Formats: sequence, C-alpha cells, structure tokens
Amino acid sequence: MKKEPRLSARPVARLICAETEMTVGYTYEWNNGDRQPAWLGPRVKTVRSVPIAEMQNEHVGIDPVIGPTRDRAVG
Repeated sequence: MKKEPRLSARPVARLICAETEMTVGYTYEWNNGDRQPAWLGPRVKTVRSVPIAEMQNEHVGIDPVIGPTRDRAVG
C-alpha cells in the first residue's frame, strides 16, 4: 500500500518544558496522519503536551490581541 505524501500540516498540541513551563515547540499533524514535533529552539527532553483544543477552552473570555475583556459602559 502506498503512503500519502506530506503536503500540509496543522498544529495539534503545544509542547511545554516540564521545568520552566515555557512553550518549547508544537506537535504538527500532517495530511496523511503522521505527527511531528517542531521545536522553537534546541530539543527539550522532558515536555508535556497540551492539545490545542484544551488551550482554546482555557482562554474563554480572553481576546488574543488585547487580553482579558472588561465590562464596558453602555451609552
């Protein structure tokens, strides 16, 4: 069976350093189902993976550009 070529990928998880809690990379899923890490710098051995869907749920009510939304006076 012939395997599909890798044509496009999307981020599916953020890789977070277990020691510093900083984002050190992302896991991408290719159109053929393969998954591959993309490191922002040197590879980190001990990481935890947070699915992108969970990250979006954590930030409900936060504007990605201006931060937390505030009640605004009407009128």
